Amino acid sequence: MRIRSAVMLFALGLGLSPAHAQTVGQLSGPDGPSTTAASLDGPPVRATMPPLPNNAVQLRIQSNRALTLQDAVNTSLGNSPTLLIARIAVERAEAVKRQAEAGLFPTVSLSGGYSYNQSPQAAISRALVTGSSTSTTDTTAITQSLIGPGLFNSTQAAALTGLLFGDSSSGGVSSAFLSESAILQGQVRIDWNIFTSGLVGSRILAAEENLQAARLDYERTRQDLINNVIGAYYDLQAADGNVQIGDAAVKSAEASLNDARAQERAGVGTRFAVLQAETQLANSVQQRLTAVNQREINQRNLARALNFQVPTTVEAADPVEETGTWQLGLDETIYRALYNRVELAQQDALRRAAKANEAVAYASVAPQISIFATGDAFDNLLDRIVGIYTGYSAGAQIRWNAFDGGLAAAQAAQAVADAKTAEARFVDTYNTIRFSVESSISSLETARQRVDSATAAVASATEALRLARLRFQAGVGTQTDVITSDRDLTQARVNRLIAVIDYNRALAAIRRSVGIL
Repeated sequence: MRIRSAVMLFALGLGLSPAHAQTVGQLSGPDGPSTTAASLDGPPVRATMPPLPNNAVQLRIQSNRALTLQDAVNTSLGNSPTLLIARIAVERAEAVKRQAEAGLFPTVSLSGGYSYNQSPQAAISRALVTGSSTSTTDTTAITQSLIGPGLFNSTQAAALTGLLFGDSSSGGVSSAFLSESAILQGQVRIDWNIFTSGLVGSRILAAEENLQAARLDYERTRQDLINNVIGAYYDLQAADGNVQIGDAAVKSAEASLNDARAQERAGVGTRFAVLQAETQLANSVQQRLTAVNQREINQRNLARALNFQVPTTVEAADPVEETGTWQLGLDETIYRALYNRVELAQQDALRRAAKANEAVAYASVAPQISIFATGDAFDNLLDRIVGIYTGYSAGAQIRWNAFDGGLAAAQAAQAVADAKTAEARFVDTYNTIRFSVESSISSLETARQRVDSATAAVASATEALRLARLRFQAGVGTQTDVITSDRDLTQARVNRLIAVIDYNRALAAIRRSVGIL
């Protein structure tokens, strides 16, 4: 029974039981476990690294996807490594906060050990005693000879002989006499810092502010990611529009060339008109080739922003048209931007974190008071008489790092510098937000006027080209009129396309400035 108790004590010294581990795990904070970054908008964190290709064939484009703008944004949010890094930063900040909160609770440490000892003198004693046939009288005499005569009477000597040599009928020798031991011991210690001069509280405050800054940075990264995808999508729309305009210009140039050749064959046209038409067609083909090349580049740029797992080419499924209106005035837009943009709140959180770190530095050289308690247990497994003995101790101690060579003051100065840096960045961000709103509002209004003007110009240029071609076919106009009208129509279409895209860009920029993407 005593051996089983000792074994249980040894097991306790090595680790916690499942129930105890669960109890300790509940001490994660006054409000329970902290919320992880998985609660942020977007899919769960995944950090799988794609394998490198085995051959060049795997790098070929394997799919073609037509995406709306919303589809592109959703795909980017799910695949972006940049957003994943920002999310991991939030998780790390949450872990730092839990680490700081651990200073509020006591620490429990367990230790245990087992040792077996047998001295050379014990081996000699075993040989001397077990080598002779000893009776109780003989062992009593040996005992008296070992401890000296006259110290014990016969009854006391017999009892001591039983302790040293054990039962004479067993023929064995007591482990106590042989100095042989199998020691099992364990200890539990509890330490608790009950007063830290604000050190733990300041660390928790700094961790909370850094966590808030990390969450705000995650939102800033998400907004920037959406804004970049929107810009890449509009670039692709503009390239698609230029290709379509190029196709229309090539068809119009081919029609003009056919008309010029027909008139030449009928004897009412000139070779010069045919050459002009051929030149116009060649220029239109060149412009179309440039537009096609730019579209391919913009497709790859958008695909890069979407981070597909396999090589994919994308197409813009949304038509090129105005995506909405902005109803607020300049002052109201600036006001909302200053209160909605996470960048300002992020710098303010970093400033508060720096102030808390300053308090941490000064608290590190202030008095710290802690209490402790220990419990010990000891048992010799070879001993059949004594059993398990326990003990305990408790106390309190104060620590005061009265002089650290200026380390705390230097750390506090660094924290003050960080706070001033955050304040300066706050001012710079404030002015940047105001300027971005002002420039975006101005660009939106100008783009709206350009769209109206370009729409009217496209209608006028289309009618002018129709009349010029009819006049040329009737023999009352010139090929130059047709070429000029065709060029004007192409330019008007390009101008309207650019105006609509710029309008949508300005509207997206306003929404980004206000922080509502």
